[in-house]
Amino acid sequence: MSNLSNVYNPLFLKNEELKTALELLFFLSKDLDNNLKPILKEVGYNRTHFSVIFLSSKNFSLTIKEFLAILNIRKQSLSKVINKLKEDGIILLKQSKKDKRKKNIYLTKKGIKIEKKINQILLNKIAFAYKNAGKESINGFKKILINLMSNKSKKILKNKRNL
Repeated sequence: MSNLSNVYNPLFLKNEELKTALELLFFLSKDLDNNLKPILKEVGYNRTHFSVIFLSSKNFSLTIKEFLAILNIRKQSLSKVINKLKEDGIILLKQSKKDKRKKNIYLTKKGIKIEKKINQILLNKIAFAYKNAGKESINGFKKILINLMSNKSKKILKNKRNL
């Protein structure tokens, strides 16, 4: 792995620096998952449950079809997760205001409480990283993340959050 403190000119990035970025993303993903596991285990949920809770909390007003596209899972798998979260009083389904044939997923008060508990750990880590990185780094980091996302994800975020 190359030296992590080196700053590179993006026009002259070599394969080694790109591999370093991939390694950093890999370990970040593992660390974020490991930070979530104890809380998810405590409430009997897994990563897919977290994804549904997370996306439901962002006022995206997503339909089942949109969840399937974002999570890239089968309808049967999503159905199990949604049913469990409904039974536990975490989410509720409401008829879409735009299209009465569709249903959107929203968090209940109990769901909001769990979402805040889960997200607070991640938000603390991000706040710490931002605090230690500086404004220019934060803006550059956001640009990099956006450029790493698929067009489908960018479109969803753009439609829902004015990305």
